[in-house]
Formats: sequence, structure tokens, C-alpha cells
Amino acid sequence: MGIEESKNVSEVLDGLAVNTQNNYKTTLKQFVEQFIQSREEERNVSIDDLVAEAKEDVTKTQERMDQFYKWLQNEKVEGYPLRGKAMRESSANARVYGYLRGFFVNVGIGFERKWKKKIPKPKRESRATKKDQVYIFYDVDEETKTIRFNREQMQQFLANLKLRDVAITLALLSSSQDTVDLFRLNVGDIREQNGKSRIFWEGNRKKTGVLFRAFISKEATKFIRRYLEQERQGAEDDEPLFVYTRNGTNNRMTGTNLSSIYRDATRRMGWKWEKGEHNPLRPKRMRHLFRTACDTAKIAELFTNAYMGHKNNQGQDYSELSKAALELEYLRVEPFLTVYGEVEESLEIKQDVKKLERRVLDLNRTVDDLQHTLEGRVEEITRRLFEKWMDEYTEELKQAQLDFTKRYEKEVKQK
Repeated sequence: MGIEESKNVSEVLDGLAVNTQNNYKTTLKQFVEQFIQSREEERNVSIDDLVAEAKEDVTKTQERMDQFYKWLQNEKVEGYPLRGKAMRESSANARVYGYLRGFFVNVGIGFERKWKKKIPKPKRESRATKKDQVYIFYDVDEETKTIRFNREQMQQFLANLKLRDVAITLALLSSSQDTVDLFRLNVGDIREQNGKSRIFWEGNRKKTGVLFRAFISKEATKFIRRYLEQERQGAEDDEPLFVYTRNGTNNRMTGTNLSSIYRDATRRMGWKWEKGEHNPLRPKRMRHLFRTACDTAKIAELFTNAYMGHKNNQGQDYSELSKAALELEYLRVEPFLTVYGEVEESLEIKQDVKKLERRVLDLNRTVDDLQHTLEGRVEEITRRLFEKWMDEYTEELKQAQLDFTKRYEKEVKQK
């Protein structure tokens, strides 16, 4: 009996996502058909036989799984032929102690507590981003003594992509969000902001649940709308924004799709990376570039966290920040995220912002100076009025005294 005909398998896979089902099927076929049945005396063993065995003696199943793990990494297992090719450690862990163990647990097998196998993090992390330091996008402009965004290099990459994928890339770069969140957007999410030069986008990151409040740049917004006009004009508002077509059916884009597209485009550029290293132009790299752009623009950490959906150490809720304040800060970052023709306009906006800020400071200083001057003038006028009043009062008092003296003297003479 094959994997597809097993009732145990169909019950476990029922209701799972297609990709998850495929991962389970691949693992089970590899375990039974390539590993277990490679022994002469076990040629006829099926997955249902192994389930029955596990219910009678779970230690035997645990031993088989440990042996399968070694076999996947092309280690010698007594009684079994070598696989011939070593699987990456993290992949072997995921298959054996993730999907395979998960299958047995879902059919009611209780493994012994002392039998544990933690899935370690890949040991290649120190090498994984090595090529990021080789293929950089932000460097120093010797002439202006400023940090510049290497737009020419990004333009070369985008030249190897279709319109849909260019729109996706510019959206990821300018918003910093993950593919899983971008691909959750529907057509209506864009149409409802028709007339806006920049798409404002807020939600909670699927990965962490943290609130983000981001913008998609003017440039990226134009490409998204162009993609909608050319390729998704008849789509309903509740349909996915970015799709790929398979067997005549539109399917929502996935991160896996995009990663494959990026790998092909990067290789066409002649960029290379070794086994165990990341593609230097993977989708996640766009989020890293956004962070660099924020640092380069020297915006406050609070705003960077709000855009990227990072937890805020100060405890302030991003919802307290006004959209206007967020967009004003975003104007500082946008020039370092712009790849094509909007650069000059964005730089002019940035310069205008600086001019306005300087003007506001000048006006504030002028108001302060006028206030101090006015306070001084009021004091001076008050002093002078008081002195004048005192002089007039003194003269009146002297005259009154003189008149009194004359009347008194006249009365005395009369008596």
C-alpha cells in the first residue's frame, strides 16, 4: 500500500494547507519507500504497518527515526545502503523530528519523555549573510561626503523582473514589510486609496503580532497601480492583489514563489553565493535595506519602529502618532528608498522640509524676540506714565496747598 492509499495519512492531512500536506507526503515517502523498504526483509512494509508497530513498541519507532535522521545526512546505518547525498542538518531535523514525529503523534503515538530531539538552529548563520557585505547598496559618496543609495545596482536587478515583481520589490523596499504581510493585501486595499500619492498601510505583523504603520513610496504606488491597470483590471476588490497563474487559475503570491524568482534574477546578474549562504537579493534583504535607509536619514527610533512593526521600548503606542507626523518623517527616508525617476522630486521635498523647519525656528525666535521687546516696551511705557502721573499729581498737590494757604490767610485777616 502506498502513502496516498493510507487511511492514517489521509486523516492526518485532512484540512491542512496544500504546502504542509506536500511536506508530510514527501517525508513519509522518503521514510518508507526510500529508507525502510531499501532493506530486503522490509520491502513490503507500509506506513500503516509502521503505525501498528509504533503502537506496540514505540522504542522501535524512535530507533527507526534516529536512524532515518543519520541516513538523510548520508551517514552509515547498519543494514541500509548509503543515501549517496547528505541533506542539510536543519532540513533533516525538520523532516524527521518535525513532520515524521508530527505524523506519528497525530495518529495517537505517545513518545517517551526521555526521547527528545530538539531541532537546532542552522550552524550556518555566521556565513548566511556574508554576501550582504559584498553586495552592498549604501556606500559613501566621496564628492559630497554623504551616504548614497546605489540605485544603479537596484535598477539592474529590477531589469530582470516582470512588472508584477518590480511592483512587489519596490513595495517591500519602501514599506519594510514581510512578504507574508504584503501578499495578504487585496485589490480593494489599493483602490480605496485612489488619489493618494503614497499608500498608507497599517496592520499587525503576522510574524509577531506587533502593530506597524507604514507607507508605500510614491514610486512603488505608481508601479502597483500600473500593475493593476495592465494585469488586474477586471479583478474584484476582495481578490488578492498579487497573484501567479497556474493551470489557468490565479493564486495568491507566496514568499516561496518570490524567493525563487529572486534567485533566478540574481543569478542572471552574475551574482554568486556559496552553499549555506543567503541570496544577497532575497526578499528579506529589502527589510534590512529599509532599516539602513532610516539610519541614514537619521530619523527617530520611535518612527523607525512604527514603520517596521518593532516593539517600542519606550512603551508608547504607535497609534498615538498622527499620520501627518509619520508621513513627515517618512519624507526624510523616501529618497534613500527610491530607485527610478522620483529621486529628484523626493530630494526637493526633503529640502523643502528642511527649509520649512528652519523657517519655523526663525519665526519662533522672532516671536520670542518680539515678546521680550514688547514686555520691555510695556514696562517702559508704564514707568513713563507713572512718572508723568506723579509729576501732574505733585503739581496739583502743590497748587492745592497754595490755594489752601491763601484762603486760610484771608480768613485770619478778616477775623
